[in-house]
Amino acid sequence: MAERTEIEKLVRWLIASDIVYRPLKSLGEKGVRRLDKTAGSIADLVQKKSEVGERVIARIEEKSEDEKARTVNEGIKEFRKKYPKYGDILKDIIDEKRSNRNKYLIYGLKQEYKLGEDDYLKVMEDLGFEKREASSMYPHIVSISERLKKANVYEERSILLKKQPSKKKKKD
Repeated sequence: MAERTEIEKLVRWLIASDIVYRPLKSLGEKGVRRLDKTAGSIADLVQKKSEVGERVIARIEEKSEDEKARTVNEGIKEFRKKYPKYGDILKDIIDEKRSNRNKYLIYGLKQEYKLGEDDYLKVMEDLGFEKREASSMYPHIVSISERLKKANVYEERSILLKKQPSKKKKKD
């Protein structure tokens, strides 16, 4: 058998990567859509003052986040040198701030409770795994999540619910 060239090795790696990564990406995107839908359902229930329960945390918080409208300092400095009058106007426009008000669902599991195998299996079956596949894979997925420091079930988490449009502050 002929020895593999460097290109052949890389092409084989690329094909195998494509076969492994694409379904993972697809499952991840499907999972994110499920997260958003579920978070919306929880938010609706919280806003209707439904009972949260003793095992979990679920609340909505609004946060204001000020951010610069634009930052192009080098270009502005040059523009101000060439056109001082208009440069000052441009600087004022750029220095304006926008205020974003975002709604977040804050959620978590209380310390004295834990997730069970069934919780994981339901999620994986919802993604399209058969029960047998989900049962054999979920411990490995949880293990990877722990290695990536993503598995702390007791940490409060947040998910953006609804992004409010920015409003520019008007000058008189």
